[in-house]
Amino acid sequence: MDAAFHDPLVIALENEYLGLSTDLRIPGVMTRTSPDLLEWSEPFPLLRDTPPSVKRHVDTDRFWAPELVKRGDEWRLYCCASRFGTTQSVIGLAKSTDPKGPYTYAGDVVVSQHSSTFTQANAIDPCVVADRDGNDWLVYGSFFGGIRILRLNREGFPAEYHEGLCIAGGNHQAIEGGYVWYHAPSDRFILFTSWGDLNEDYHIRVGYSREVTGPYLDAKGLPMTDLDPIHHPGDKLSGGYHFAGMPGVKATGHNSLLHHRDGHVYLVNHARPEGKGGRPFLQIRRLLFLEDGRALAWPLCYDGEPLEATPQLPERWQVVYHSRLNNGVNYSIGVTAAQAQAERQGDCITMELFGIRWQGFVYRHSGRVACTLLSPEGESLWGIADDAPPEA
Repeated sequence: MDAAFHDPLVIALENEYLGLSTDLRIPGVMTRTSPDLLEWSEPFPLLRDTPPSVKRHVDTDRFWAPELVKRGDEWRLYCCASRFGTTQSVIGLAKSTDPKGPYTYAGDVVVSQHSSTFTQANAIDPCVVADRDGNDWLVYGSFFGGIRILRLNREGFPAEYHEGLCIAGGNHQAIEGGYVWYHAPSDRFILFTSWGDLNEDYHIRVGYSREVTGPYLDAKGLPMTDLDPIHHPGDKLSGGYHFAGMPGVKATGHNSLLHHRDGHVYLVNHARPEGKGGRPFLQIRRLLFLEDGRALAWPLCYDGEPLEATPQLPERWQVVYHSRLNNGVNYSIGVTAAQAQAERQGDCITMELFGIRWQGFVYRHSGRVACTLLSPEGESLWGIADDAPPEA
């Protein structure tokens, strides 16, 4: 699980998994394969030859944050390249009948120029989402002009020639990695976004909308386009954390979703070890949903074992509070089930902590009991039984 990944995307194929990521060490779109999501191959490029138009615009053969979707019998690889710290960027489209290629470049999709105003859209971090009618939309952007959404035609290129509608951020807010997914049970679209410094306080916030074009709102009713720095919109899904007796983790962000062959949906993101330096590594964690469709991230990483019902509720817990106001590493505190007024009904659990009534789920995972909960205002609480054996 300690493979070096940045801006990860993991696709489930018939007999293996394909992992795409940002890595500037090799040319092309960096890719790995895995039989089990635990052991990963050495990286290889999906797009071997840099298209001339990309080379001319950004003068690089290194690609960032790719997107890969299947439409009919065709695999579409959306790749992006940029001059770091600018909006001199491009998103291109390559196509293949095989997910591992070879890919043929079909053309530039969105091209952005740099400007000192820092207000225009930045052509990086592509994500493709289908609306209820099967029409594709391109979600892209970052700092500068925020996260945009742009309708695509049947060939995967823009159906309209403009930057698209801003659905989150803007005004040079520290936001990137937009990812939209339709959650059918709640009939809502979920927008995942990453905020902060990717080396320190990177974290994931989400908003929800009835329409793919928004507005995307958090639990407090704030739109993801709210620019008030005090409001800082978005439900806090994941951030830095440190449980007692376990290594600290910081900068959890730039996520995608994995639709696992086990039928569950997993949050895929990169993170860094707490402290100075440290290379980004891959995290894969179950995504769970309350009855109203709000998402919760499981605190423990995927290890091949399922989440199982726990016969009893542990008395002692270590809990991490992902506050909207603290985007750094959050340290666990010890509480008892009695102090937290913990109650369980089946797999569901409620707690009363910090003056907040939390609700979520409790399971046993590889011999360790853990829980994930959400507040009415969209903050997350993770817990691990204090009497569990130390993690190997």
